[in-house]
Amino acid sequence: MEAIGNAGTAIGILSKHGVVLAGEKVTSKLLQTSTSTEKMYKIDDHVSCTVVGIMSDASILINTARVQAQRYTFAYQEPMPVEQLVQSLSEQAASEVGNDPTCC
Repeated sequence: MEAIGNAGTAIGILSKHGVVLAGEKVTSKLLQTSTSTEKMYKIDDHVSCTVVGIMSDASILINTARVQAQRYTFAYQEPMPVEQLVQSLSEQAASEVGNDPTCC
């Protein structure tokens, strides 16, 4: 839980002209160079995400999203709708939490 508390902030802003994603890299000392991993990931040509918290959990969802988006594009020859991708990932995340005996 400490990793989540010290993770920094990420925000997404939607406007009629586009989207802005921003992520904060937290360092413990003023002049220390951050050695943290990247916080922003490209899922597909039309979808990106930003991550805070536990990277192992996020990397599973990011890889799943990439595979699902690629499969959809291969099957239908068009990009996967963002709403459909989010719904699919939400269902997977809920099932993962449901299968974790240490959660909640």
